[in-house]
Amino acid sequence: MKKQKQIVVLIGLIFIVAMSMTASRPILTVNAQGELSEGQLMIVGIVASAVLWVLRLLASRGYQPGKEVVAIALYVIAFVIAILFTPLTIPPFPPFVDAPTFVAALIEYIGQLLSLASPIVGIAYLVYNVLLKRVLEEVRGRVAKFMTRG
Repeated sequence: MKKQKQIVVLIGLIFIVAMSMTASRPILTVNAQGELSEGQLMIVGIVASAVLWVLRLLASRGYQPGKEVVAIALYVIAFVIAILFTPLTIPPFPPFVDAPTFVAALIEYIGQLLSLASPIVGIAYLVYNVLLKRVLEEVRGRVAKFMTRG
């Protein structure tokens, strides 16, 4: 019963974060200097709190993820947030006639996708740094409390 309640709370938290992101879509675009706005930092802080909650839940279940797992998970989360922060328009596939023109069109399309992904990866790195700092500060504080108790 307790596990079901935690799952319902987690789904509710995800729903609230998704709805707040949808409602605040105009404030989510990254400015020209590549800085995050106050609204974006608020969303990153909420996500960091949710990540800490999940880490605490996992620790209470007896699973302590390693720093590599936490870092990879945080970057995946940061990449999803960067996609939400960046307006995306996927380009249409270039026209082609036969196999050689298809290969040229495919290479051109991949180049267009890479140029589209470049700012997203940069924003994801920026969000990742903020998330990592907030999560590590909390985890470091908890470890310090645990070490002083024992």
